[in-house]
Amino acid sequence: MNLDKDTPPGTGNVFQEIRIGYVEQFNNGVQSIINNFYGTQRKPQTDSRDLDNVKSIRDDILRYVEKTLPFVAYTWKDKYMALWTDILELPEVVAVIYNRGQQEDTRFNRKEVCHIINYLGKYANGGIGIFRNYVASRIAECFEDGKAHSVRPELGFRPTKEIQSAINKLMEEKYA
Repeated sequence: MNLDKDTPPGTGNVFQEIRIGYVEQFNNGVQSIINNFYGTQRKPQTDSRDLDNVKSIRDDILRYVEKTLPFVAYTWKDKYMALWTDILELPEVVAVIYNRGQQEDTRFNRKEVCHIINYLGKYANGGIGIFRNYVASRIAECFEDGKAHSVRPELGFRPTKEIQSAINKLMEEKYA
């Protein structure tokens, strides 16, 4: 590419030639260019679906959802953790729960766990839910010992239709 340096610069005119592994820019009338790159060094992500880690990740999920136990209706208190253990074995849930995506400081898909909590709390059990009183902000606070938590918006969404129907089928067969 031949650069015509006599072209009037105008506002925002930039001439550049891009080659694989090489970038040459010509900015008419510019003495120097400084490129600043800002960001944090992120830890390399490992695939958390490693079979050796699945049991420990499942334990982490169960510890996480156990914090919502005070919100569960009395009739479901003794079955709640067993229900979660069964939910974590559903193929539809396994496909998404162990992939944390781009979430930091967690080994599981925290958003999907919150979606399931929302579904169980408000819509499961024939549409009446299994929580006494589902208030997303109060539930979000229980995750961080009284402080607001970043999962608060996720407690307002439901999981996919496939996960919802799998949970309904599980509850009808095992917990009816």
